[in-house]
Amino acid sequence: MPTRTAQGRLTLSDAHAAVAHQFDTAEQQQSAATLGMWAFIVQEILFFGGLFVTYIVYRSMYPVAFHDGSHHLDITLGTINTAVLIGSSLTMALAVHAAQTSRKGNLVFFLSSPPGLCSLLLVI
Repeated sequence: MPTRTAQGRLTLSDAHAAVAHQFDTAEQQQSAATLGMWAFIVQEILFFGGLFVTYIVYRSMYPVAFHDGSHHLDITLGTINTAVLIGSSLTMALAVHAAQTSRKGNLVFFLSSPPGLCSLLLVI
């Protein structure tokens, strides 16, 4: 049965308690989790690798268009957009931490912040 530490984190007093119902053993569950993480990493590499290759190909095919397009960018708005995206990611990470430490007030705040920040991103 899971118990809580002084910091509010969950610990497992029994290894069998950590095994989800669809798994026979903790080793099988760990193996499935590892395989799932590797599948996710490979998918991300393929997806973003394709995006970067496409960018490189088009940039080499149309260098004048990319040069002309760069003069239409606003550095200030790009910086603000980047800060908003990082802030949104930060609030989600803080929401996970608040959930792990059972801080419901912080959890609600951190989970309600990203939609507002995304709306701000769309406005900018």
